[in-house]
Amino acid sequence: MPTPTPNPSPAVIAMNAVGFDRGNIRILDNVNWSLAPGQCAAILGPNGCGKSTLLRLAAGYLCPSRGSIDLFGHRLGEYPLAELRQKLSHVEAVSIYPYDKSITAREVVCTGFFGSLTIAYAHPTEEQLAQTDTALAAASLQALANRRYLTLSTGERMRVLLARAVVHSPELLLLDEPTSGLDVPARERLLAALDALHGRANPPAMVMVTHHLEDLPPATSHILLLGHDGRSVAQGPPPAVLTHDNLTKAYQWPMEPMFTGARYGIKLASP
Repeated sequence: MPTPTPNPSPAVIAMNAVGFDRGNIRILDNVNWSLAPGQCAAILGPNGCGKSTLLRLAAGYLCPSRGSIDLFGHRLGEYPLAELRQKLSHVEAVSIYPYDKSITAREVVCTGFFGSLTIAYAHPTEEQLAQTDTALAAASLQALANRRYLTLSTGERMRVLLARAVVHSPELLLLDEPTSGLDVPARERLLAALDALHGRANPPAMVMVTHHLEDLPPATSHILLLGHDGRSVAQGPPPAVLTHDNLTKAYQWPMEPMFTGARYGIKLASP
């Protein structure tokens, strides 16, 4: 294995001229982006612009076709990936988590310590069980702890998966469309849980992929806006990125951002 290349940047993720192709189809092109420790960020853009692909690249599940990625100060491809993955959690709403029919919400959260889909062969310590209960409480799931996971609603399952993702105190939390399929109350409960997580001492850096401005947690301090061509349209603080010109360019549809309290929305215009 080549000698690891240290990265002097304090960034949790640092992407330099990253591109990704599937066959002869270009998905991402020349993306330069970084995420600071503890920062709450979002990746926005239309369908097919490479948002989920970008998360999988950051997690080391895919390799870039061009450019380089540093994770926790280490160049991907030059450092043991298993060690880096211990510091992050990746939750995909559209993925199927094949837990068995009898596993409870509490047991699902506990599997986060072992990176498994069962605890049948694991032996959690008293400390890990206590941390499991703390994670359940933080997501307001105490009443559901002993319910079978498969009997929970979509919103309840997503909050369980969020608790599972943070139970081992990762430094980076990657969330791919966590509000997908949720009704408004379920979405608000999930966003409240994310906001509470960000408000803790030493919170993980968080990245949420979404299509919708109203899904942005109030704690969001950085946005990467991608266009149809997989290139960055704009990035930076929400007020600088969420403008009429930027959104219209990215989505190829006239839209006006709205801001009410701590939340964003959009007003569509005729094309």
